[in-house]
Amino acid sequence: MKKKSRGAKHKAVSPLSGRDRSVADRQSAFSLFGAGRVTEALAVAERLLQTNRDDPFLLNLAAVCHGMEGDAEVAFSLWRHALRVAPDYADACCNMANVLRDQGRFAEAEGCYRQTLGIHPGHIEARNNLGVLLQRLGRHAEAEAMYLQIIALRPDLADVYFNLGNLYRESKRPDAAEQAYRKALLQNPRQVDVCNNLGLLYQESGRVAEAEACYRRALAVNPKHGDALYNLANLFKDSKRCQEAEKGYRQVLRLHPEHVLTCNNLGILLHQMEKHAEAEGCYRQALRLAPDFADAGWNLALHYLSLGDFPQGWPLYEYRYHPSMKKRNTVPPDVTIPMWRGENVQGKSMLIVAEQGLGDQIQFCRYATMLKASGARRITLTCDAALRLLFQSLEGVDAVVEKGASFGEDHDFWTFYLSIPQYMRTTVATIPARIPYLHPGMDRVAHWRSLLPVDGFKVGLVWRGSPVNANDANRSLPGLEVLAPLWEVPGVTFISLQKGDGEEQAKTPPVGQPLRHYGPLLHDFADTAALVVQLDLVISIDSAVAHLAGAVGQRCWVLLPRWGTDWRWLKGRSDSPWYPDGMRLFRQTRFDDWSRVVQRMARELADWVGERERNASVHSTNGKPKHG
Repeated sequence: MKKKSRGAKHKAVSPLSGRDRSVADRQSAFSLFGAGRVTEALAVAERLLQTNRDDPFLLNLAAVCHGMEGDAEVAFSLWRHALRVAPDYADACCNMANVLRDQGRFAEAEGCYRQTLGIHPGHIEARNNLGVLLQRLGRHAEAEAMYLQIIALRPDLADVYFNLGNLYRESKRPDAAEQAYRKALLQNPRQVDVCNNLGLLYQESGRVAEAEACYRRALAVNPKHGDALYNLANLFKDSKRCQEAEKGYRQVLRLHPEHVLTCNNLGILLHQMEKHAEAEGCYRQALRLAPDFADAGWNLALHYLSLGDFPQGWPLYEYRYHPSMKKRNTVPPDVTIPMWRGENVQGKSMLIVAEQGLGDQIQFCRYATMLKASGARRITLTCDAALRLLFQSLEGVDAVVEKGASFGEDHDFWTFYLSIPQYMRTTVATIPARIPYLHPGMDRVAHWRSLLPVDGFKVGLVWRGSPVNANDANRSLPGLEVLAPLWEVPGVTFISLQKGDGEEQAKTPPVGQPLRHYGPLLHDFADTAALVVQLDLVISIDSAVAHLAGAVGQRCWVLLPRWGTDWRWLKGRSDSPWYPDGMRLFRQTRFDDWSRVVQRMARELADWVGERERNASVHSTNGKPKHG
């Protein structure tokens, strides 16, 4: 977490000093306030105001105390009185602006800050607080101007550089943010919040070692700084330094047992470490603390689903479109028809709405057929444009509409693809797995047959996925060269099925890794399906093509990462009940280590190709006439 920009606190100081009783009483009121004894300070101030109702300094002190105790309207009346008595009392005006800001009355707060600056253009607190307010409102250019004006007057104020650094970081100006944070540290090297936010800036930029150094610098000053501890634990988690991350998260929870984000992130970490019971406990603790914390509910759903506990997982999976989801990629359509929640579909028309990625749509479009078999009168399926022609082959679908196109509202219900399994009561044992359920057109199959080599063992390859996927850095291979051991298997022709990211490498593969590249000729998934069905094997990372191969009934070997494995492949299996006939899963046994996976795959490919050649040789020999 980051520390927000800082605004100055309320200001209440006595302008007088002396030895007479009235002056002593006044000093007592301000001293009590300075010591944090707000209620006592207020009592003294109100007693003194009974005999001198027009003392602007006592009025300001009483207003500040009322504001701190939650009596904002009383505070406002006192500040207005003070400003009527002393129209040039800038501190009172600034204090009133602070409370208006805290109440969310931003336009009035801005007016008060500007009034303060009209009274006293050099009022540092008002100018800084106005900058913080403008920054909060997204008016970054105006906020920057405020901070720079202060720096021109007072170049020694660390808090202003800190605020400026936060502004630049929010504005995606990392170099300027770094410079501002460093200037703040020059003014005050022990500023732990600056160290923390500079660490976040470095972490976001991939400068992991420098980020760690910043967090450790903050913790050297304050070992109990919760944000620095939390951010350092996140850095360890993202770096797969699991034991250090777990220690860090648990340290945060000892200091702040109700830190919901830590509960959630510790759950994620423990799930990756295969500590499933503890992970579940963390997610449930987060939901006890914050029942509407959708991210924890979503993670708990993924936890259950990955373990094959579908009955507990499906209902929680509905958190994915909750408005408070941090990175929501499933958004309900803007329609007036009701969402389907398991009602009888007999005779009803159903709209199935696309969600998430291409692979999700390929995997779960099969449920349209189930709905039709359950009695639905009409099924309209929306999908990404690249899938539309292929999805027209899906049994039971009456219309296929591109995502975002008009589909009318003449349906009885709408539902998301991945909401249907809950109401169909899908378990691992009852997954609808009639394969194939997608079918490329025969004309396209014939077209691709003419482009492929006639003989030899043909293997399609996908080694990179879409970079927008949150786990892409773990699921995608660094490059085609990782698959080099496969080329040691004789008699195999490798064919790139790569589109988008990775396609350039397919055009110019590494030396010794010849590859047929058909990417530019693959216009949509109907083309890809027509090509895939004519191969002997598809080897793919966790991608849409892997699901496509499964859906059309082609053999597919899937390379799965150790970190962030998608729940759909389940835990601890080398097969997939979603594609039971030809899918095999090759899992990393160590984080980021693809070499063992590929070596094993190469051995098994060599065995398979060799066995097929031996069988072909036997059949060929048996078919020859014998000579006497």
